[in-house]
Amino acid sequence: MKKHHPFAKNHHVKKVACTVSAAALMLGVSHSATVAMHFQVNYCGYASYSGFPVTLTAFGVPPNGWQNLTPMNSGYGICALSAPYRIALDETVSTGTSTGGLNPLPNGSLDVSWSANTANFSGFGGYVAANNSPVYNILTFFPNAYLTGGEDQVYASFLRDGINFGPPGGADNSARPGGYIVDVTGLSTVFTNTPFVVELIAASDSMQTLTNALVIDVNHLTTNSVTYPGTPPVAVDAGSAPWVRGHGGGLSTVTPQLSADHVRIMSNVAAHGGTGGPPTGYDSAGTISGFIVTDKPVVTMSPRSVVGSPGDSVTLNPYAIGVPPLSCQWRKNGSAISGATNMLLSIANLNAAKAGNYDLVITNNYGSATSLVAVVTADPISLAYSNVFLLDTNPATPPAVWRK
Repeated sequence: MKKHHPFAKNHHVKKVACTVSAAALMLGVSHSATVAMHFQVNYCGYASYSGFPVTLTAFGVPPNGWQNLTPMNSGYGICALSAPYRIALDETVSTGTSTGGLNPLPNGSLDVSWSANTANFSGFGGYVAANNSPVYNILTFFPNAYLTGGEDQVYASFLRDGINFGPPGGADNSARPGGYIVDVTGLSTVFTNTPFVVELIAASDSMQTLTNALVIDVNHLTTNSVTYPGTPPVAVDAGSAPWVRGHGGGLSTVTPQLSADHVRIMSNVAAHGGTGGPPTGYDSAGTISGFIVTDKPVVTMSPRSVVGSPGDSVTLNPYAIGVPPLSCQWRKNGSAISGATNMLLSIANLNAAKAGNYDLVITNNYGSATSLVAVVTADPISLAYSNVFLLDTNPATPPAVWRK
């Protein structure tokens, strides 16, 4: 997560945001809302692997927008389970909840029930550290991540899929009674007269890829499949399983807009087999760490800062969710960039004039959101000496001094 750099005020953008807000009122919208749920783990005697309430902004949602649900036992040590190896929990969140990791809702009341074959801890560091890591204790190994963003706090714990590595039952729990199931009721009391969309967040301690998940509108009997595109390669934990076992995770695609009081979330079937990676082995996990429900825009992945050489082509590729249609406006140093109204921004022929602080403003009928700033830098050494030096393509040989 990049540091949020200050930028100049842009009165035109603010005027647009006010216009959108007025339009929302004309549509009869009395409330707009974003609700984020985080599944925690109780690792049963190992405090450093337990909990992880969200204390910093994560996936574009501030800490007071996150509901840190009751930790589910891991099944290890003093929390060992017996058949049928499944835990079910339930929690109510409302405008009056403010203790135990919960925060007040803007309006309404939600009942959240979830069941799984225990919860667990993942060493996946999100997109804050180095994408992923083979180490387990993020409190020890990712101290800077805790200072710069909360994504790693969400990724740190997850509900198991019942098949992949870990107890109960050993490395392959194929006899388990299904994967995780999450039910949320009362959504119509929060989103009183607006539709909403849902995005899932998943991490695992045993995965190569993440399988798709199903978001079901129970009221209207419709099922929506979401996928986890572009998850970073896992850090392989060699020797602990015959298939690829690694710590990893990612963000799902977003559902179409929904208007339902009751939504159910569950994974497609997780599976592993063979030895090593493809084509002989595979490891597709079906886990969940949390999810976001919103009508207004949320930038769940901000653009990344980048350093390039003169002449390079640079692409800023964030991800935002919200009820469509979403309007995009890129800014450089706080000023709108003419014609830059797509989610993706390409910067060709990078030079000093094109370097700067870039951010993205997303609006819809229910509000607006601004990404964190991505600092685009034209490498000053390359700018000053691009015609003076050559790269040493064989560093094993004695160094040589090149002059123009």
